[in-house]
Amino acid sequence: MTDPHEFSTNEFLTVRLGAAPGQPERFLLVGRPRDGQVRVREWNTNSYNTVGADFDVDPSELLTEIESAYAASLEVTPEMYAIRLWLHDTGG
Repeated sequence: MTDPHEFSTNEFLTVRLGAAPGQPERFLLVGRPRDGQVRVREWNTNSYNTVGADFDVDPSELLTEIESAYAASLEVTPEMYAIRLWLHDTGG
């Protein structure tokens, strides 16, 4: 498990993905892309009171997943434009 202190900076974007009826909403804390990966910590409406699951993922893979939710007319916040900018940030 990742040290929780790695998530203590303001270097993360909070993303909320709505859900289809009967499915849990998802909440993602998304780091800036580094070395071709983004660090993500995820919770859902069933795991609010937990540490959350953390993982590294390719930014384009995560963007595809978020865009799929948006295309399915699920609520996505912040706006897709902001998410795209964040996931394409190279840190420079």
